[in-house]
Amino acid sequence: MGSGQFTAQKDCNITRSIPSRQRGLLFRQLFGNARYPLFTWASAAAMIGVFIYEIIRNHQLSGSWIQTNPLNPMIGPNYMALINMGSKFVPCMRETSQYPPTTSLNNCYATVEDTCTIEQLCGFGGFHGEMPQQSFRFFVPIFLHAGVVHILLNLIAHFQIGSGAERDLGLIRFMILYLSSGIWGFILGGVLAGTAVSSMGCSGALFGLVGYTVVDLIVNWKQIKKPGRELMKLLFVIVISLVLGLLPGLDNFAHIGGLIMGLLVSVLLKSKSQYASHRSIIITWIARIVSFILIIVLFVIFLHIFYTTTDLSNVCPGCKYLSCLPVNGWCDV
Repeated sequence: MGSGQFTAQKDCNITRSIPSRQRGLLFRQLFGNARYPLFTWASAAAMIGVFIYEIIRNHQLSGSWIQTNPLNPMIGPNYMALINMGSKFVPCMRETSQYPPTTSLNNCYATVEDTCTIEQLCGFGGFHGEMPQQSFRFFVPIFLHAGVVHILLNLIAHFQIGSGAERDLGLIRFMILYLSSGIWGFILGGVLAGTAVSSMGCSGALFGLVGYTVVDLIVNWKQIKKPGRELMKLLFVIVISLVLGLLPGLDNFAHIGGLIMGLLVSVLLKSKSQYASHRSIIITWIARIVSFILIIVLFVIFLHIFYTTTDLSNVCPGCKYLSCLPVNGWCDV
């Protein structure tokens, strides 16, 4: 009898421990210390799938798989075709005095002589006689890329930085960090980059991950060997990347916006160090509250500016030099 009771109790404990262990694995996968970087893999697969669609769609619109006249240096679709597929392009997202929906444009899509209106270019069923309001262009461009070179470079960084960050944060927090950084980058670009500038790519989201790496380094400062050197290496990478963002065809505002939002969201979501003192914990919670307030304020204010300002070029005329060099007319967009 005693032996039978022990066996039954043991079996009962085992059956209870299995669901508990499964719940533990699921919790870690979603909220931290994840085993697999599922969103990193899934979003990369989505980007590759979207890029294949871009090539097919470009062929449908222009008769060519990639833009060859002039050659797209990224080895990819026509610039106008990318707008048609959902890149960030202000005239598709709100009414502008410079580019009303009936404005006729050249280079749509096979030759320079081919024309289309803004409404036709923006696609997705047009505006139906209403104001342009394709706000999804703050989100969709994260998964669009300008060409083979663009997507390959971004995917390398995506896997290198994203895999470790997602394992640390878990699926939920990583998605919040990645998408909020990417979206905020396009919001900032929409306000400051220029009405006629089209942009796409996950670079803003990747800069958000760089911001997370900085915060992670600071949080675990005492546990890292030569943290000062590691921080200088990170800052060097950030500066070089932002300098490269001044070259034509790149939207440095997406990079700057992604980095800013990535830093703020990381402060909000990053777990405190297990060696944190009571004082450090208090500072951490103060920083989280401030970050949360700043995140809300930045989204609200810049979206308000984007949708209510009559002429966005007057918001900060000199800011365009943060995304271009004043040579060879690179800033005259």
